[in-house]
Amino acid sequence: MTIPSEFNRITFGLPIETFRVEAYIALDERLPVVTEFVLRLLRVCGRISMAAFRDYFGFTDSEALSVVESLTRQGLIDLMDDEMQLSLFAIERFEESGSDHPRFNKVERRKDTVTFDLISFTPLRAVRGELATDNIIKLSAADDAVGESRERARLAYRQRYPEIASMRDELRDKSYGVHSVEDIESKRRSYLPIPVSFSLDQDGQIERKIDEAFERAAPAELIQFVNEQVTASVPKTVSLGTPGLEEFIEAFDLKLMAQYLRGKKFDLAGYMADVHVAKNVKYPKGVDSFYGNIYLPDNVERVAARITDRREGKRKHGKLLTSLAWLTPDYELWGRGESFARAVAELTNALKNGGSADALYMLANAEQGQENEVISRFRVPQLTELHFSRPGLNEGPLMAGRVELMLYPTGFMVALYHVSLPGSSGLWAPIGIISSLPKHLDTAHKLIQGVMGRRRYGKRAKFSQRDDRQVPATFEEGCPFLQYSGLNHNWDGEIED
Repeated sequence: MTIPSEFNRITFGLPIETFRVEAYIALDERLPVVTEFVLRLLRVCGRISMAAFRDYFGFTDSEALSVVESLTRQGLIDLMDDEMQLSLFAIERFEESGSDHPRFNKVERRKDTVTFDLISFTPLRAVRGELATDNIIKLSAADDAVGESRERARLAYRQRYPEIASMRDELRDKSYGVHSVEDIESKRRSYLPIPVSFSLDQDGQIERKIDEAFERAAPAELIQFVNEQVTASVPKTVSLGTPGLEEFIEAFDLKLMAQYLRGKKFDLAGYMADVHVAKNVKYPKGVDSFYGNIYLPDNVERVAARITDRREGKRKHGKLLTSLAWLTPDYELWGRGESFARAVAELTNALKNGGSADALYMLANAEQGQENEVISRFRVPQLTELHFSRPGLNEGPLMAGRVELMLYPTGFMVALYHVSLPGSSGLWAPIGIISSLPKHLDTAHKLIQGVMGRRRYGKRAKFSQRDDRQVPATFEEGCPFLQYSGLNHNWDGEIED
């Protein structure tokens, strides 16, 4: 392989918290002349009484009180009983200048809203949109950071204020610093989405790439944390050989793929080099190789193009209007994050173009009592049809849970086997085919019926309380578009990519 070849993309959630802050901010503006004169007078005289201050300037009682209250609010003087003196902040400004004639800055009370991550307490730009769901993999912050987040945020607001000001147009050029944080209150906790891509390089080694925008802005401490947490999220299961691969090859009659099976091991590097890079070996006419999860952008584009082609009848096979079935593998790192959500949206839009009632049907394995957990994992916008398969007693998932199928009935199918990667058996790379051959369509259809039919059918998921649709009792009721026989493919022998 000459370039890294992406096989999965996962969105991880960095724990963050948004705070409402009230603080006195020093602005890069000169104080009024009278104010500076008062401060310099106090520098010379030290502590003075309110009466002396009033008489020196010829103020009335109310005028003197108004001036003193204004200077106190700005944090420039301290008032104790009937006497006043410079505040510590004002004294520090004199000492920093090395003279009795410092340049004072105007202090202004401001309300602000700022978001920090809960690891390094780096200020982040505002996070908009819906709160993250369990579809992403949520990273965990330390208990003490979560428990003490308010005080840590207070300190971070003072120490990292220049970074915060740089995000505010009105403060970018004239903010001097924080005089004091008067109040800080938590508004909400959420997660910042961080996409992470997994690829194979030219030597067959795994490459991990964190979102570039995040890497540019994040401190080294935060990047290290994310890397460690991503590593920890990879399943630690030990896989012996390639369970289910021989069955997969036999089911779809993939003689080309069988050539790279060496005993119980699959030569993924050789397969990739020959089939996907050099392309010196090819599948039969009507079949094309497929690599990486279906929800990766390039793969979604391939599938969506075929759906559009069949629905619009651009070729001699005519229009074919139906829903789309997508059987998921039994893998906790599958379908986690933004790429999956975008794929669901794009495929759904392709099916509903022209006002059609056709939909994307996700078919997933779920033991009894685990349905809510699976619903949370697959909860993304526009997904309305999620149906569960429930294996029987002493029955495992199809082909050890490593097969993934997509079927556009009588039109085309995608069949993928998720192979473990050398050196990291917890990471799976999908390999397989996209095909219009009748025998492959037949096989995919029968496999889906076998997984979902009869006593294996669980139920249809409800994503909200407003879903008042009738609960299907059987697979036939839940997925009627898959109830057909005597296929009429009208295959024209052409690759449709």
